[in-house]
Amino acid sequence: MNIFTSRLLAVTGLTFFLSLFAQPILAQNQIVTYLNKNKYIVAEKDSAVYIRILTPDGKPEAPYSLTEQYKTGEIYRKGTARFSHDRMTLIGLVTTYQPDGKKISEEYYKEGAQEGSCRYYYKNGNLKSEILVSEQVKSGNLKMGAPSRKLLSFYDSLGTQLVKNGNGYVHEVNDDGDSEEGEYKDGYKEGNWKGTFLKKKYRYTERYEQCRLLEGTSIDSTGKEVHYSKVEERPEYPGGMQNLYRFIGMNYRYPRQAYQQGASGAVILSFIVDTLGKPAEITILQDAGHGTGEEGVRVLRGSPKWVPGKLRGIPVRVSHSVPIHLNLQ
Repeated sequence: MNIFTSRLLAVTGLTFFLSLFAQPILAQNQIVTYLNKNKYIVAEKDSAVYIRILTPDGKPEAPYSLTEQYKTGEIYRKGTARFSHDRMTLIGLVTTYQPDGKKISEEYYKEGAQEGSCRYYYKNGNLKSEILVSEQVKSGNLKMGAPSRKLLSFYDSLGTQLVKNGNGYVHEVNDDGDSEEGEYKDGYKEGNWKGTFLKKKYRYTERYEQCRLLEGTSIDSTGKEVHYSKVEERPEYPGGMQNLYRFIGMNYRYPRQAYQQGASGAVILSFIVDTLGKPAEITILQDAGHGTGEEGVRVLRGSPKWVPGKLRGIPVRVSHSVPIHLNLQ
């Protein structure tokens, strides 16, 4: 796995409304919510993988203490957050843990966006890397197109430092057995890189200059080559996301029983954009009952194909979510 980027198969995009529809449990001024493995809010504890607890410190407008637990009770994440209008925003140091208590990461946030020095750890607890995250574009301090994540140091799993002050040579193998190796110069990729991806189904070579990818080539087991200019490409709905919302609005039909009962609220669907661009594995994360979720599935299943996401020029499955707002007023 690339040091700086999570895999395309991770949950991406369209999740910005999710927190608006959470139905938190208030217990002794605490805010308790249940989350599934993809961090979507679920109604029942039995469906949860994580439990999030926000505790106020008693002062007006003061941030909340954040504790997230594995369902088995061990601490998963601790930090500080603001909570307003059912929306949580991370601030300051946030530390994530394995079930055995070893650290996974230490990350700093400013109003919900990563910023500053962040540290990541191996499963054995040894430090893996330290990365400097630049201030976000909205502040005006980062030019569009400029790299926002700079590698400061990198270690192998036994603690040997491979990159110091942003300079060195990295050879990394992830949990799927895929590898990548190449040189870092002043914190960014430089020169020729090579590796494997998608569980060794493909090999790749890339050439960088001052962190800018000049060219890349993926090679399958038969020797077929695919050339690319971007490592990751997100799926694209024809005409953009506003067109998707427009399609849903034009085709969604209120179920009769939902209309009679005055059901309103939000339907939240998760789905996979498959390698052919089709919405697949559509799942109802939240609905207003009375068939409102099933109708959302019907509409989404009938939507036009997307341009599929790609990893190093190869189409891949990418997870998404979409909210549908229901209001009879």
